[in-house]
Amino acid sequence: MLRRFIFSSTVALFAAVTPAALSAQATDLVRGVGRSSSGRVTVGGSFGGLSGAANLNDAGTADWRIGWAASVDATAWLTNNLGVRATGGWAQDSLRGAALTGRGKFNKFTYDAALVLRYPIQTGSATLSPYVLGGAGAISVHQLGASDTWSKFAGNFGAGVEYRLGRVGIRAEGRDLVYKFDRYGFDKTQHDIAWQGGVTLSF
Repeated sequence: MLRRFIFSSTVALFAAVTPAALSAQATDLVRGVGRSSSGRVTVGGSFGGLSGAANLNDAGTADWRIGWAASVDATAWLTNNLGVRATGGWAQDSLRGAALTGRGKFNKFTYDAALVLRYPIQTGSATLSPYVLGGAGAISVHQLGASDTWSKFAGNFGAGVEYRLGRVGIRAEGRDLVYKFDRYGFDKTQHDIAWQGGVTLSF
């Protein structure tokens, strides 16, 4: 249910923001003012929850418990509307209902790059910026109590909103990290949904 809601919200926000953002971006490029007046680089840190796929098997007996997720990122703004973000994250959640050797808790380390498309709205001295993003990278999964760590290619997409006053801002964001979970007898396309709040600083 949560994954469907975030996916639907992302699609709706993307459909609403893209035409206006692309139009504004084209105007910026024509006028030669493609860089944001509020900062060419934004760094951020976020913390929140992690919701895994409902289950890892057809019987529905192996499912994920809600965990936590933290991340840091840096975005270089190519124009006022388009940026490139690099993100590193650390999350932890638990798998129940599975016959595992060792603990059912997992550390998940992510590293990826994404394109960010935003639509800044000036509200007095502040700026409200809804945005969508999508990209690719990798995830490394480590089972606590075990010695092995395995890595997989991972795609990601999401949406969020930032409220910035001067150089400092706050934001709320949801991202879906998609990868293949093919260990411990499972073979499933996994969706790790991180929903986070955080702070940003622009230079």
